[in-house]
Amino acid sequence: MSENPRKSQKKYWILFTILFLLAAALILPPLINMNRYQRRIADAIGSALGRRVHLSSATLRLLPFPGIELSDFLVEEDPAFGTEPTLRAQSVEASIRFSSLWRGRLEIGRISLDQPSLNLVRNNEGRWNIGTVLLQASRIPNAPTSQRHARGQTRFPYIEATNARVNFKFGTEKKPFSLFNADFAMWLANPDEWRLRLEAQPVRTDVDLGLSDTGTLRVEGLLRRAQDIGEMPIDLQTQWTNAPLGQVTRLLIGEDTGWRGNLEISGTVKGNIFNPQFKSRIQIAGMHRQEFAPLDPFNVDATCQGNYLHNSHSFEGLACLWPIQNGQLLLTGSIPDTEHPQPELNLQIQNVPAAFAISALRLVRNGFASGIQASGTVQGAVAYKTNNLTADMAVNGFTLRAQGMDALMQLPRLHIGTPAAVSPSRHLPKAKPLPVFSSSLHLDKADISLGGDAPLTLSGDFTRQGFSLRLNGDAAIAQLKPLANMFSLFRDATATIAPQGEVTLALTVQGPWLPQTGILAPHGPGTITEGTLALRNASYQAAFLPEPVQIVSAQAVLSQDEVSWNPVSLIFHKIPANLTVTSPRPCSSPSCIRQFSLTTPQLDAGTLQSILMGAGEHGEFLQQILARLDRTKPQWPALKGTVHTGTFTLGPLTFHDAGTALEIAGRKAHFTSIDARVLNGTLHATGTMDADGNAPHYSIDAQLLHAGAAGLASLWHEPLSAGIVSGGTHIDLTGYSAGDLAASARGSFHWDWTQGTWPNTASALAHFDRWTVEGTIKDGQLVIGTSQVAHGPSKQSVSGTISFSGKTNLTSTEQEQTASR
Repeated sequence: MSENPRKSQKKYWILFTILFLLAAALILPPLINMNRYQRRIADAIGSALGRRVHLSSATLRLLPFPGIELSDFLVEEDPAFGTEPTLRAQSVEASIRFSSLWRGRLEIGRISLDQPSLNLVRNNEGRWNIGTVLLQASRIPNAPTSQRHARGQTRFPYIEATNARVNFKFGTEKKPFSLFNADFAMWLANPDEWRLRLEAQPVRTDVDLGLSDTGTLRVEGLLRRAQDIGEMPIDLQTQWTNAPLGQVTRLLIGEDTGWRGNLEISGTVKGNIFNPQFKSRIQIAGMHRQEFAPLDPFNVDATCQGNYLHNSHSFEGLACLWPIQNGQLLLTGSIPDTEHPQPELNLQIQNVPAAFAISALRLVRNGFASGIQASGTVQGAVAYKTNNLTADMAVNGFTLRAQGMDALMQLPRLHIGTPAAVSPSRHLPKAKPLPVFSSSLHLDKADISLGGDAPLTLSGDFTRQGFSLRLNGDAAIAQLKPLANMFSLFRDATATIAPQGEVTLALTVQGPWLPQTGILAPHGPGTITEGTLALRNASYQAAFLPEPVQIVSAQAVLSQDEVSWNPVSLIFHKIPANLTVTSPRPCSSPSCIRQFSLTTPQLDAGTLQSILMGAGEHGEFLQQILARLDRTKPQWPALKGTVHTGTFTLGPLTFHDAGTALEIAGRKAHFTSIDARVLNGTLHATGTMDADGNAPHYSIDAQLLHAGAAGLASLWHEPLSAGIVSGGTHIDLTGYSAGDLAASARGSFHWDWTQGTWPNTASALAHFDRWTVEGTIKDGQLVIGTSQVAHGPSKQSVSGTISFSGKTNLTSTEQEQTASR
C-alpha cells in the first residue's frame, strides 16, 4: 500500500522546519548585535538589585535553550559600604523563558554565575551590604519561580552560582575568613517566600589551610518578605560536617591548639534577621591531644540554644545541655556585648560520674590515672562573671581501684571552691608559685588515710594554665606508690622504691596542664615536684643492682633542678653504708651524671665486684649471671663520686682508710684515684674496668710507697722478710676468678727494696742494702729483667721468676769485686 502523498509532504515540511530552525539557531545569533541592548540589560539588572551593573559584552544564544551570555559581569557596591565591587563574574548565563516571548516581553527564567566572587560587607553601623539587595528584591512583586503562568507578573528567576568565593569585610578591612567552592541557589517558592541553598568550604586565607581539612558547610531554608531588612523572617537549617578539630581551631583563631577529633554541628536558625533564635547540636568524636590519645574514646554530644539581639550585639538565653550517663552538665548565661565580650555564664553539674572527670583530665595529662577504676559523683555549680570565677563543687562517694592496690580506696568528700587568702603552712615546702588568676579553683584540705602514723593531707589550686597540689603527712609506701604511679606524681623519686616501709611527705607538685612546647611526656615535662621525702624501712631495687638495697632511713630534698638524697642509711649485700646521691632534673639522657658519696666501715673485693658486675650472694659464677643479661642495655647509669671504707680486703691484702674516686657509665668504671694505707705503707693507683666484652677487663697503674717487706713476703708464704719497699706497676687483667685474672695478667713492674732480707732465695738476697728491679708480668709470674742488689760496695744481679702462686726461681750473679781486691 502506497503512502499518502499529503502525509509524506507533511513530514518533509516538519523536517524542513526543524532544519531551518537549527540553521537559524546556528547562524542568526552571531548576526544579531546584542551589544546594542547591553546598557538596557545592565540597567534592568541593576534596577532589580538596586546597584549599578556593568557588562563588557552580551551574546544571544538559542541552543540548547534561548538565552543571553554576559561577560565581565560586575555589580558596584553601595557607597555606604565601600568602593570595591560587590560581585564579579567572568561569565553569566541568563536563560529566557519561551512563553514570555509570545507575550512580547523578555523574562529571565534562570541566571547562572560561574566562579563569581562576592564581598559581604558590614559597616560601622552594623548593617550588611546584602541587606539592601534583599530589601530591594522584597519590594518587587514577582511571581513564584516555578509558577506556570505569570498572570501579569514577572516570575522571579532561579539564581544559581557554582565554584563561588565569598569574602567578608568589616568596613574597609577584609577579613581572612572566606567561603571557597561555594554552590548557591535561590528561588521564590511562594509570593512572599524565597528558598536558599548553600554548600561551601570555610577557609582562612592568612594561614596554610588545606581545603580538604575544613569540612563542608551547608545552609538551607527560607527567607520571607518584610518592610525592613531586620524584620525579614528566616528559617534556616545549618550543618558543618567532617571538620577536623585541629583545622577548625586554625580556622577560627589562626593557630592549631593541638586538639584532634572530628567536629560536626547541626542546627536551626529561626526568627527575623536581626533577632534570630538558634538551636544546635555539637558533636566531637574521638577528642584528644595531638601528642597522645586517651585510653578510652572521649566524645562530646551537646545541644545548645539561644537568641541574638542585633541592637545590643548580644547573645541572650544561652543554654547548653550535655547529658553524661545519669548526670548532666548545663551551661546557661549570656554574652552582653560581642564587640567587647564579658560573658556571664553559669555551669550546673548534676550527678556527673567521677570517672568522667578523670577521663576529661586525661585529655590534658598523658598517662594520668591510667588503668584506674573510679566511682562517685560530682555535684555543684560554677559561675563566671566579669572575669571572675566562683565555684562550689563536691565529689561524693569517691572510690579508686587500680593495679597494685590490695583493696578499694575510699576517699573523703572532696570540696572544690573559690580560693581564699590563706597563709602557707610552715610544714609545706617553698615552691615557685603558679601565676595567680582571678579564674582559679581551690581544693580544700582533705585527710586521706594511707596506712601512716598520721593521715596524708591533700589540697590544691587549679587555673586554666596549670595546677598546684600539696601533700603533707605520712603514708605506707605500699599504698602510696600505686597512687603516685596512677597520677604521675613525683615518679622520679619513687619509681624504684619497693612497696614496703613508710614515707613522710611535705611536697608541692605543680605544672601546666599542657607544656608550653605542646609536647607532653608520660609524667609531664614542666611538672615540678619540690619539698622533702623521708623513707623508713624501705627497699630500693634497680636493674643495675643484683639485689635490693635495704634503706634503713633516707631523706630526699626535691628542688626544681635536682633531687638530693642526704643522708641515706642502707644495708647492701649485708654491709651497712651511708650514702648521698644528687641527681639533676630531668635526668633521662646519657649525658646526665649523678653525683654520689658512699661510706662503709668495711668492704672486700668480691663484694665490690658483685656490686659492679651483678653477681648474686650465693657464689654464682659471674659469667653465668652476665650470660642472662641483655648486653645491648647499659647496666649502670652515669655516676661520679667517691667510695670510702675503713678496711678493704683484696685476697690476703687489707687496705686501711681506703678512698676511691670513680666514674661509672654503662658497664665501664674509671677509677680516677685509689688511695689507702697497706703493708704499713701508702698506695696510690688509677685504673679502669670494662665489662662490655665476654669477661671484665682491668687496667691498673699503682704506686706503693714505704711498704713493709714482711707483709709482701707473706703474700708468697715466704719466711719473715725485712726492709722497706717502694715500687709501681702497670697491669692488665681479664676474667672473673683469681685463676683467670692471674693467667691473663700482662704488664710491667719495678721496685726499690732497702735494708732487706729474703732468706731461702738467691744468696745475694740473704741480706742487702738495696735491691732495684724492673721486670714484666706474664704467664702468671713476675719476670725479673734489669736487677741490681747492693751490699756495701758489692753489687750483684738477680734474675729469675716469682710466680703468683708463691714459687720463686731466683739466681744471683756477681757484677764487680770489692775495692780492696
